Amino acid sequence: MTTNLKRYIISAGVVVSLASGTLFLGLAQANDQQNQNNQPSNTHPKPMIVQIGPEGKTLLRGTVSAVAASSIIVKTWGGDWTVNIGSSTQLTPGGSMSQFKVGDFVGVQGMASTSGTFLIDATLVRNWTAKETEQNNKQEINKLMKEVSPRNWEGTASNTNAAGTSFTLTIDGVAYTINVAANAKVVNRSYFTIGLGDIKNGDTVRVWGPSSNNTITAYVVRDVSIAPQ
Repeated sequence: MTTNLKRYIISAGVVVSLASGTLFLGLAQANDQQNQNNQPSNTHPKPMIVQIGPEGKTLLRGTVSAVAASSIIVKTWGGDWTVNIGSSTQLTPGGSMSQFKVGDFVGVQGMASTSGTFLIDATLVRNWTAKETEQNNKQEINKLMKEVSPRNWEGTASNTNAAGTSFTLTIDGVAYTINVAANAKVVNRSYFTIGLGDIKNGDTVRVWGPSSNNTITAYVVRDVSIAPQ
């Protein structure tokens, strides 16, 4: 063991290496690369990390324990770290302090400050918990959009009204209110234009449009019971 390199392996798996003025605190993982830390991920990185380079450049990951107007406290190896967030600090995925909550898992890049203990002036703060929430919301919205996306429906018409813009269509035993859009195409079996007044109770009708809460906004209405004249 050389005089300028000392390693202490702590039972918790924390490695503290002091080599050429570089301080590394974190979990001992041989394949952990900093460039991987900067890549988007569907789930936040699990290990807490503190890395401080010889020029003071810092990479930190941990859990938010407090949120102030222009700083957050991050609990990670060594204890609580104060992360100063200025006007030039990049916040992601959201662009404001309001995204940070106690318990969020965050990653911080910046410079270790010499004006205080465990103090970082951040250039980038990534909220991994908020990013996961954002991705989950996108998935739920996409699922919802698929559920209410336009599709073809077929059923039996009732409550028809020549002067109105809606009627009832019973599909597989469920009654749907059909609101006919102003620019809707209303046609018969052979796709000739007809009026809503031509649709009679009991007719088999096909509509195309999105559904929400048993209401369908129809952009195409086709009465397949009406044969061409």
